[in-house]
Amino acid sequence: MEKRALLALALSLAVFLIFAYMGQWGRQAPPPETPAAKPGQPEAPPAPPAETAPPPRAEVPPSPPVLPRPGRPVKEVVVETPLFQAVFTESGGCLKSLQLKNYRQSLPFQSLYSFSLGPVGFDVEHYQDPEKTGTRPKELVYPGKGQELPLSLGWEGKNLSLSPSLPYAASQQKLILKSGQSGALQFQARSPEGVLISKIYKFKGDSYGFDLEVKVANRTAQTLEGQLDLALTANYAGTEAAQGGTWGFHGSINRSLETIAAGKLKKLKTFSGKIDWAGLDEGYFLSALVPLTAPKAVLTVNEAPADFLTVTLRNPETVAPGQESQAAFTVYFGPKDLKDLKAVNLGLERAVDFGWFDFLAKPFLYFLKFLDGYVHNYGWAIVILTFITRLVFWYPNHKSYVSMKTMQKIQPKVAKIREKYKDDREAMNKELMALYRTFKVNPVAGCLPMALQLPVFIALYNVLSYAIELRHASFIPTLPFTQIVWLADLSAKDPLLISPVIMGASMVLQQKMTPSPGDPTQAKMMMLLPIVFTFLFLNFASGLVVYWLVNNILSIIQQYFTNKYIT
Repeated sequence: MEKRALLALALSLAVFLIFAYMGQWGRQAPPPETPAAKPGQPEAPPAPPAETAPPPRAEVPPSPPVLPRPGRPVKEVVVETPLFQAVFTESGGCLKSLQLKNYRQSLPFQSLYSFSLGPVGFDVEHYQDPEKTGTRPKELVYPGKGQELPLSLGWEGKNLSLSPSLPYAASQQKLILKSGQSGALQFQARSPEGVLISKIYKFKGDSYGFDLEVKVANRTAQTLEGQLDLALTANYAGTEAAQGGTWGFHGSINRSLETIAAGKLKKLKTFSGKIDWAGLDEGYFLSALVPLTAPKAVLTVNEAPADFLTVTLRNPETVAPGQESQAAFTVYFGPKDLKDLKAVNLGLERAVDFGWFDFLAKPFLYFLKFLDGYVHNYGWAIVILTFITRLVFWYPNHKSYVSMKTMQKIQPKVAKIREKYKDDREAMNKELMALYRTFKVNPVAGCLPMALQLPVFIALYNVLSYAIELRHASFIPTLPFTQIVWLADLSAKDPLLISPVIMGASMVLQQKMTPSPGDPTQAKMMMLLPIVFTFLFLNFASGLVVYWLVNNILSIIQQYFTNKYIT
């Protein structure tokens, strides 16, 4: 019994300390398309009306833009689709802003009272009408002051250097696409030396991914040798991702996933080989570059100054006089939703990585989405999923309870054997094994169900903590009969700390119903577990707390009936 208690304590603490605080970084990382609004939850932007016939395609501009003249004012170009609104600037032909229409920057809460004591925070917030507060769409571009913008393009060579902020001319000032339509936006610039650079963006109305074709035409009298640099940049200081500590570099090189958490990069990091894709990951969202025609590309990741990450694809190029070099990329700015990532069909879905037990986690996620399709509430979907997993493990848990109860009954006999053979360990073990055989009990049987459920728990922990489906998804958005925010965001902690406190109380009740170890010291250690777990869960995602609370309640019910009617 003592071994079972110590092993249970060690396993429990190991699970939370390792996986909660060291983390499984490949997360994904809150909803693809915001589901039908629940009571007390802001409504999603209206979907475009269904088309009865395929809409006309928006074609690539037939003629190139007029090259910029010195002193010409810099203009901005808006690209709008049903999924996002992007703003490009003629200064470098870069991306200045990209807002996702189906996701909000934040929920419309007004803080009424806030109290914090170290890592523990208590917040009373008032729910507001999103139409009155004007909640903004989720922004995916974070420019740094005086720093390059995303999709900046540069050239470094022996006899030529092109600035990423070279002035470009755009082919048009606005591009609006409906679902099913496609269109293109072209930027063109000429360097003082006579090199012609073109950046052609091609968009689809129903995809977060778009293509980028880069052309470098050598109109000089000498061969150009150098490297073409395309960069993704972001300054995450003060953002939601920075506060959650979830952002950094994420890429696939030679089919191997590579991650670098922000703040961990001390010097320039270089990757070579087959660059499958590379990007910036902020937990729930991803911006990524996929090289399509760059087999010799070199990838660099740099964090300088602090909080400013730059991911650069460097393509070696040689362009003879009168010749043209071309490079093609696919760019993704959007949610880390498996459906949207798979739609790009370039392996970006590997960015959604739930750690060691990813093979279990993804089926759980799909099933959770399936349940939400029926109950239209991810909180209730978690409750149903918890009930089903508890049902699956009913029998091993039952055997564990019976074994523990039997072990409690024979504790006086165990104590006598230990006292009698305290100086002869070999004889003690023989007598104990004989005693266990007589009563048909396994001293480690209480630990077996925990070992069986450990992979399931870790998989669910990662799903409920990092899945984008739970971002801004509510369970019980406000306290009944009030406008005080409660479980309005299953990806965030319970601001009122109600659910983790109830969960801790349920653990205390569980401990009282569980047969205690023979050693009083170990019994006291086991009673400390609810305090430790409650403290840990105070800042965990409320979706995870709901799962653990419901699991405890079902465990108490099963243990009650086992104690009363079976043993």
